[in-house]
Amino acid sequence: MKIFRSTLLVALCEADPGWKGIKDIDRKGDVSGLIAQANRQIADADSKEKLTDLIRTYEQVLEIEPANYEALWSLGRYYLLMGMAYSDSVKTKEECYTKAIQMCERGMYTNSGFKKLVDEGTPICDAASVLTIREIEAMDYWYSSVANRFSECMNTVEKILNTRDVRGTKKMLGHMMAINPAWAGGHPYCLVATYYAVLPSFMGGDLKKASEFFNKADEVGTEWLYVRFLRAKFLHTKTGNREAFRKDLEWVLAQDPHKALSPYPWNVYFQRETKKMLDQNK
Repeated sequence: MKIFRSTLLVALCEADPGWKGIKDIDRKGDVSGLIAQANRQIADADSKEKLTDLIRTYEQVLEIEPANYEALWSLGRYYLLMGMAYSDSVKTKEECYTKAIQMCERGMYTNSGFKKLVDEGTPICDAASVLTIREIEAMDYWYSSVANRFSECMNTVEKILNTRDVRGTKKMLGHMMAINPAWAGGHPYCLVATYYAVLPSFMGGDLKKASEFFNKADEVGTEWLYVRFLRAKFLHTKTGNREAFRKDLEWVLAQDPHKALSPYPWNVYFQRETKKMLDQNK
C-alpha cells in the first residue's frame, strides 16, 4: 500500500493540485503590514520555532487574500526549508514538501493562462510553459519540493516506479531555463546541475553535465551560498574531488549569513549542514 500511495502522491500532484478547494474569503486585514512583519521575521528566523512563526504570518496573509502571490511562493520556500532543516521523520518531511508543492501550485494558478490550461486538464509541467518571470519563484520551489520529496521520502522501489514522473518534472526546469537561467544567482542553472548530479545514469544522470551547469551557476551566483553548498554536496562527493569539496564548503562557512544574498533562514541551514559535512570528512 505504501508504494502505491507514494506513486499517486508524487505524480506531479495532479491528483490533488494545490488550488482545489480554495474558497474566496471576505475578510478585512492589513496584508501589507503582515508582509512587512514577515520580512522582519526572515532576518531573524534561525530556529524551528521562528520559522514556524514566519510561516504562520504568511498563512495569515492568505486568510485575508487567498491569491496573494508573494505569500504563496514564500510558503513554498519556507515549507521546503522546514522539511529540509527541521523535520526528522519521513512522514513530517513528506507533509512539509507536499504543503510546499500545493502553495506553489496555487501561486502558479494566479497566472490566467496557466489557470485556463490546468482547468482544461493540461498537466502542470506542460501548462507551466505559459508562466513568466513573475511566477518563477513558484516554479522553482515547486520543482525543489517535488525533487526533495522524491529523494528523501521514497525507498528504492518507489523511486523506480516513479521514474517517468520524475523525468516529467524536467519540463519545469526547461521552462525556467527559457525564462531566465541566471535568475536569483542562477537557481535554474543550479537545479539543472543538481538534477544531473543526483540521478543515476539510467534515469538521466550525467556528472559531466552537472559540472558544466554548476560552473554556470557559480559564474552568476558568486555571492549566493547555495551554489557552492550544493556543488560540494552533490557533485564533489560523487567525483571524489576532496580539495574542491573543502574549498567550496570552507567558503560557505566563512560568509556572514546576514549579508550573503541567499535569505538568512536558508543561510543558517547551509552553514549548519556545511559544518556537519566538513566534520564528517576530516
